[in-house]
Amino acid sequence: MRTRTKRRVRRLALIMVAAPVAAWALEEAARRAEARDTASPTGRRLRQGADIVRRFGRGPLANRLGR
Repeated sequence: MRTRTKRRVRRLALIMVAAPVAAWALEEAARRAEARDTASPTGRRLRQGADIVRRFGRGPLANRLGR
């Protein structure tokens, strides 16, 4: 019972905290890459990664960072 609870808490932490923060970090990196060189495909790829990671995020932190 105890290990199942720990596993659920870790999974919930990944969805509620890690995924939104990773999406935000990728979005910021994309903004910086586009500010340096608008012709580089790096910014576009980082934005695609942020969109993919953002799909997994849930909760108030994901809502706040998704704006």
